[in-house]
Amino acid sequence: MAEGLKWMQCPVCKESIYWEVPKDSLKNVKRFPVPVIVKHKDHYLICYLDSHYQLADTEVAIVAVDGKEKQ
Repeated sequence: MAEGLKWMQCPVCKESIYWEVPKDSLKNVKRFPVPVIVKHKDHYLICYLDSHYQLADTEVAIVAVDGKEKQ
């Protein structure tokens, strides 16, 4: 798997950004592409990773709301 630092051009502000997915966070994923949310400055990006941790697609999140789990 292609782990480690990833880079891309932000579709919102056009800056180059570098991001990383923690090694063990996707090891139990059974279905790809998997969405990963990346916060960049004041906006969020949804990056879809394939089974080799390569960037398959990117979209801009229109709204981001932090939800909380209720026990």
